[in-house]
Amino acid sequence: MEKVLLYFSLKYNGNWDKIYSALENKEKILHSQLEDIENNIDCDFITILNPLYPSYLKTTHKPPFVIFYKGNIELITKYNKNISVIGGKEFSDQGLKNTYKIIKELNEEKRIIVTYQNAGINDAIIDLCKEENYESIVVLSNSMKSYLDLTKNSSPTNNKLYISENYNSCEIDKILYSEYVNRLICGLSKGLLFTQYSFSDSYFSLVNYAINEGKEIFAMPSNDKKLNETNKLIKMGAKFTENAKDIVNEI
Repeated sequence: MEKVLLYFSLKYNGNWDKIYSALENKEKILHSQLEDIENNIDCDFITILNPLYPSYLKTTHKPPFVIFYKGNIELITKYNKNISVIGGKEFSDQGLKNTYKIIKELNEEKRIIVTYQNAGINDAIIDLCKEENYESIVVLSNSMKSYLDLTKNSSPTNNKLYISENYNSCEIDKILYSEYVNRLICGLSKGLLFTQYSFSDSYFSLVNYAINEGKEIFAMPSNDKKLNETNKLIKMGAKFTENAKDIVNEI
């Protein structure tokens, strides 16, 4: 059955609804199409049927049927240590400094940093975790194959995990990608920390998703008049956060 899930995941580029429909309608597959299906990918994968697939991820909305990955898959099993750290495309020097500071503190508290590829603070977080070899999980913004093509001369350390629901497709629908990021970020994390972002970053759907999933939401205050959406989160009930202790004392 795992080969069936892999086949449909490759055929429908990780589109959850299309995969579900294929399974529901018992779409026909030739035995020959399944026989060597694993040879069509150059990375590891885990399906929802695998014993290593985290039980907490199964309870999220539309849990991934297949996760393609490179790195240490055991990181996704450490749910109670996983903290998502999210920021905006634009940031101030102080905002970046505060983000780096709390990332380092979270590492000292043995927490795993979860984020996703996006220009700005998110990519800076990924770079910092790579440079300092902090434990981290990165949700890819494109297909796993695109990531593999860009990193074919290197391999992640045991402290890193790169994941995607999509193996082949280079072009991902923006709406589907937003849903995919929301699912994985919320599904993998015990709590979410927003460091600094502006209204144009449109994190409204991610915040709502986190609320609906019952996740703890943390936000760092900002003195920047433009990059102050985290202040609004705090007014809405997000936990005021200045250091890692503010997070680890809550979860």
